[in-house]
Amino acid sequence: MVNFNIGWLPILVLFAGVIMNLIIDILQRENARTYVATSTTLFLGLTIGTVLLVKDSAHSKYFLFGEFFTFFSLIGLFASFIVVFVAWKDMSLELDTGVFFSLLLIGNMGGIVIGAAKHMVALYVGYELVSLPSYAMAAFKKRDKKAAEAALKFFLLGALSSAILVYGLTMYYGATGTFAMGANALPGAEGLKFAAIILIISGSGFKIGLVPFHWWIGDVYSGSPSSVVVWLAAASKKMAFAFVIQLFFVGMVQWRESWGIIFTILAIISILLGNIAAVIQKDVMRILAYSTIAQAGYIMIGFASFAAATDNGQYQSAMVGIGIQIIAHVLMKGTAITATFVIIDNYGGSSIEYFRGLFYKNKLVAYSLAIALFSLMGIPPLFGAFGKWFLFLAAVDANIGGLAIIGLIGSAISIYYYMKIMNIMTQKPTDNVNIKVTTPVQVILVTLTVLTMLLPIFIDRVIVIINAITAEIIPPL
Repeated sequence: MVNFNIGWLPILVLFAGVIMNLIIDILQRENARTYVATSTTLFLGLTIGTVLLVKDSAHSKYFLFGEFFTFFSLIGLFASFIVVFVAWKDMSLELDTGVFFSLLLIGNMGGIVIGAAKHMVALYVGYELVSLPSYAMAAFKKRDKKAAEAALKFFLLGALSSAILVYGLTMYYGATGTFAMGANALPGAEGLKFAAIILIISGSGFKIGLVPFHWWIGDVYSGSPSSVVVWLAAASKKMAFAFVIQLFFVGMVQWRESWGIIFTILAIISILLGNIAAVIQKDVMRILAYSTIAQAGYIMIGFASFAAATDNGQYQSAMVGIGIQIIAHVLMKGTAITATFVIIDNYGGSSIEYFRGLFYKNKLVAYSLAIALFSLMGIPPLFGAFGKWFLFLAAVDANIGGLAIIGLIGSAISIYYYMKIMNIMTQKPTDNVNIKVTTPVQVILVTLTVLTMLLPIFIDRVIVIINAITAEIIPPL
């Protein structure tokens, strides 16, 4: 008799949601959108409950349902609520919306597997469960040529990155003789070890949008449906960071001196190139795309700091910076992209000129976007300031303060293009377009804005949670 592991309950709930959405789509067809959006919201909420229920209650040889699993599962599920509320309007002209929302739930199944995995093969399965639905979601507006082009680029580069990643994992097996995480390299396997590090960084660097693996981001962000951009920026990207943390902080922690150098270089070029490229953009969605590259570079400061750590306090400092910045990024980018979707929905594009006079046309959208942009700049006391502060502090603690200086330079550059958006928002409008916002989008904007302003009050509690994650996944020095 096979014993049921209660740890898989969140996966089963999401799978039940997939089946329910497909059934609704078949039965309703023309009017399925509202029903499947409601169904998806309910199943995401139910999954959050089951994630909290199974925490620390069930473990197996290859999976650990602990603090790390809970933290990243909840982030992915929360970000998916944003996707649902934006897609409610974004997909209003599309059929087969049950398929779209089912793909969203499948992606969350992959995120949960990534959070719980304690074996390289299981970890990779979770990675692909997140990636494959993302390609289909990007192409969901089938009659939109820009979306089709973006989805094709995304799929081709994604397939290449997956192939590179698999090759890297085979090098890991060759270097260690096992797919178990945390294994030491065999004698004489130094060449295979470095090949594994290079290939795995190259494959996973695509998903988190690091330079030079970033070529897909600008076109995909500007060409894909806005709800998919929210998924890529606020949900699947955080699952990808969980994947990379598992790979390097747990799977290859004993090789941190080698991969730490590479992440230091990638952090520098991602921060500088991402911010500089954003300066010259005239489309707000492309500005947000390139700023996402810079944000990934900031998080890589935490990776480099972790690799340079010499005691448990420095380990924790790096993880605190990474964790807070990931939470902040969900709030900041979720708000900014949702506000940009409102402009796209009313104007048909996201040119910066369409934002002219937004403060006069719709104050809710304008103030929400302004707060998100101030948070992205790192202006206190908004939550985004704490992410950068702890990342830069971690770099100083680990004696790589030069990275903190690079981060400050990048933040200074970002002020220019974020203020450019806000400046044009405050100018007198040159048209009489009435900016309309649906109720679900209003709810998301208000919720994310309030969290961005109020979460700093609970920063001590957030740090306690992240320290517990660090203690769970990382062996003490």
